[in-house]
Amino acid sequence: MAKNFLKVACRDCSNETTIFSRATTVVSCNVCGATLTNPSGGKADLIGCTVVEALE
Repeated sequence: MAKNFLKVACRDCSNETTIFSRATTVVSCNVCGATLTNPSGGKADLIGCTVVEALE
């Protein structure tokens, strides 16, 4: 089964957030406001975060 959701940690404040792996909008950190992902037409570009785990 495909892994559609990702648990990611913000590089600036280490807050963990669950995001959709093919996000079509910019996703920002709820705590510090840093940009976590940018849309790319396919899988989201993870620019301000690191993947903690892939969720089903």
